[in-house]
Amino acid sequence: MLKPLKIDLRHPESDLLERARKCLTEGGLVIVPTETVYGIACDPSIPGAMERLILAKGRDGDKPIARMAANAEQVAAVSKDWNPGLQALAETYWPGPLTIVLETSRGWTGYRVPDHAVALALANVCGRTLALTSANLSGEPDTLTAEQAATAVNANLVLDSGSSAERALPSTVVKVDGNHIECLRKGVVPFAEVKQIFKKGYP
Repeated sequence: MLKPLKIDLRHPESDLLERARKCLTEGGLVIVPTETVYGIACDPSIPGAMERLILAKGRDGDKPIARMAANAEQVAAVSKDWNPGLQALAETYWPGPLTIVLETSRGWTGYRVPDHAVALALANVCGRTLALTSANLSGEPDTLTAEQAATAVNANLVLDSGSSAERALPSTVVKVDGNHIECLRKGVVPFAEVKQIFKKGYP
């Protein structure tokens, strides 16, 4: 098993973030803590990186993988229709455990801004959105610690900031098409609440 690198939960060390960034820019896979479960990330702009991520996850290549962003501005910049409802969701839930699937020039893609200092710092230092999925084999339980994640999936580098959550609760996933919103996966944030906030964006 790959030995995890201990990183400060609140003030991530810049040298460790730089190691992770370098690994990603070389097409490698990095296990990252989030406020829900541990994830495994790659830089989708690097040739072959997404294929390695899909292989490590053991999942169907046709199943989409969400992106991790440093802020809502990164997501708005790639959205085909960044509307008041999306802005309301971003202001209310980001950073946080809400994944929003929206239309971009490359098709429908899910985006999340995690409420975790390490994940946010990595997204910031990379300067672009990263592909991020839960660090477990497809169909297997989510992982709550770096050790569990490193055992579950093959990665090139593991960032360890301690247990990510008391329970393995994934992010809520919603799809937004114009002024219509639907729930794709139940998670930490109740969909009824998300829908109410989204509709408030349209006074």
